[in-house]
Amino acid sequence: MRRTSLIAGLLLVACGSQRVVSGQGELPPPPPGVGFVRVQVDPPDADLVVDGRYLGRVDGYARGVVRLPEGARRLELRKKGFEPWYGLVVVGPEAATIDTRLVPEVPRTAGDRGSGR
Repeated sequence: MRRTSLIAGLLLVACGSQRVVSGQGELPPPPPGVGFVRVQVDPPDADLVVDGRYLGRVDGYARGVVRLPEGARRLELRKKGFEPWYGLVVVGPEAATIDTRLVPEVPRTAGDRGSGR
């Protein structure tokens, strides 16, 4: 069973799928020019945007692992009712991890007009 999962994960990587499946917590070596980023976010159903391109919900990726081209990437995590999170990650041969929590939005009232008088 474990061998089947690992083979399926390698096939997904070889086919260029954004979703990555691998065995027992270890990621296979990435193909040349790409790397893996593990995104752990609370809430886990936050939307993932990389370099302005929507990639889907984080919980739609096996263990939150996303395959991306090497280089500096701008990440955005967002969900309705929460402040968006922005960050930069350098994708390379070593897997990177983003671990964050989205902060609930503070409702604005009609009286909230900043510090202007």
